[in-house]
Amino acid sequence: MHEHAFPMRWADLDSLNHVNNVVYLDYAAEARAILVDDGVIAADDTISTVSIRFVRPLLLGSRDVVVRSELTDGVLTQQITADGVAPVFAVVTVEYVDADLPSRVVPGGELPVLPVRVRRSDLDAAGAVRPAKLFELLQEVRVLNISRRLDTIAAGSVVVGTASVTHVRPITWRAEPYEATVWVSRVGRGSFDLHCQISDGATLLADSSTAMVGFDPHTQSSRPLGEAERAQLEALVPS
Repeated sequence: MHEHAFPMRWADLDSLNHVNNVVYLDYAAEARAILVDDGVIAADDTISTVSIRFVRPLLLGSRDVVVRSELTDGVLTQQITADGVAPVFAVVTVEYVDADLPSRVVPGGELPVLPVRVRRSDLDAAGAVRPAKLFELLQEVRVLNISRRLDTIAAGSVVVGTASVTHVRPITWRAEPYEATVWVSRVGRGSFDLHCQISDGATLLADSSTAMVGFDPHTQSSRPLGEAERAQLEALVPS
């Protein structure tokens, strides 16, 4: 087990004074970079899939954020904690082993195609979008899709439970936007899944699945989806 501590920044927080979802990936990436420097992970190891499970919100505090990392059979598990003690706030899983790459999927029915613009600041030293920044791009697509197509879901009434991204091909900078296709793939009693794929118009570059959980901001706890929410979500599941 490897532990690395990082101070929290004001810029890490969202409007609720919680650490922003994407920032957990930044903490994990910083720890992975140190593991590369220390020779625990090879510098040329290619990431195939990054997943994150959000356990509880991490609030602003003076304690360091501590990432506990463990590499087993090509899979790196990283627990995000405060001062390295319980509770765990999020768990990031990084797969370096070769994975079965997904195919580009075009479900039946009309689906929105949203533009994804890459900034040069999103890129790593090799010129490809960094894993944490790819999560950020997908978060933008997810928020835009919900705001445009799901008017029964109020702001703050759903949160991300888990998210997984498979890196199919490097996404590099280009002047024209990439294309994101997003659809509802599952509707449950208290959650639903959003599936998103980013392509250059013909070739799949990234594949993502996100579980969105009903959330009550007043009690700060999960809640069942309402009938109107479920009805609208179910109508958006491709046939």
